[in-house]
Amino acid sequence: MRNSKLKHNLVEFGISRALRFLNKNPRVIFYHGVDFAGNNHSLHINPDIFEQEVAFLSKHYEVISIHEYENRFRNNQFNGKEIVVTFDDGYKNNLTIAAPILKSLNIPFTVFISTNHIENGNYFPTTIARMIIRNNNLPFVEIDCLKLKAELKNNMQREAICDAVIHILKHSNIRLVNEICHQLIENISHDEYEELCHFHKIEAPMNWEDVIKLHTEYNCTIGSHCKDHFICNIYQTDEETKAQLKGSKQIIEEKLHTSCDYLAYPNGIYNKGDVTAYAQHTAKEAGYKLAFTTVTDRLSAKSNPMLMPRCAARFEMDDFIMKLVLKPKIQF
Repeated sequence: MRNSKLKHNLVEFGISRALRFLNKNPRVIFYHGVDFAGNNHSLHINPDIFEQEVAFLSKHYEVISIHEYENRFRNNQFNGKEIVVTFDDGYKNNLTIAAPILKSLNIPFTVFISTNHIENGNYFPTTIARMIIRNNNLPFVEIDCLKLKAELKNNMQREAICDAVIHILKHSNIRLVNEICHQLIENISHDEYEELCHFHKIEAPMNWEDVIKLHTEYNCTIGSHCKDHFICNIYQTDEETKAQLKGSKQIIEEKLHTSCDYLAYPNGIYNKGDVTAYAQHTAKEAGYKLAFTTVTDRLSAKSNPMLMPRCAARFEMDDFIMKLVLKPKIQF
């Protein structure tokens, strides 16, 4: 469904309405940020498009809280029209831009936060890689721990190096991830890095004051996205996985004085190794009631509560509508 004209015609002639009726299945949708990003690589959706999408959900689906979703899942009481709106990571614009839009439409939502980033304000690893390597003022990049020293002569080279480093970040243990980020930042001066962060302030995470405000002033549930943006794969030790899953839950409960019942695994493509069996066991042991992936499976009464499906939102309206009616895959 990549052909935009075809998708537009399917929506325009009402075929999407028929498919919406045929393909009833509860869906949890995930976004990241909501802001004017201005490039094709961003995780942040244009606020105008976001408002159109959630208004569409409010009109054509039943948008419910994550707590109600869990209740219906436990009691097998879904009608197939349910939608849950969620956000990953914990960007500041979740509070400043997304929350007021959702409040105006009386839509409950959930934000999964990485608590160390909330605590220290550090940008996320893949964001750091993109900011540094795509920086046009940088003639080469050096990362000693990867034995990498590469010239950055043009945009094609920058993109290739950036993609390679991001791949490594997603397939490394947390200590190596932190070392890569530290050495990436060392390629420029402190002042240059501060200036770069300001230029990319759209990527800034919330602080605890922001999170508390989001929780208390909006119909928002705060869930865990680990302590760091920690991918629970085979490259991590069991000890660190346990610390990430249990520690993030504990700090959220201490800060918000409420239970933290829900988890979203960073990256979360469990069928490609992002969520180990140990992580699933530890999430259940830690007391999470539901843990969410980023895989668009069909939900059923037999679905694993520690591997719940979610559907990625789209950044263009017709694409968003057709994604909803075609995913999860229709089963006749």
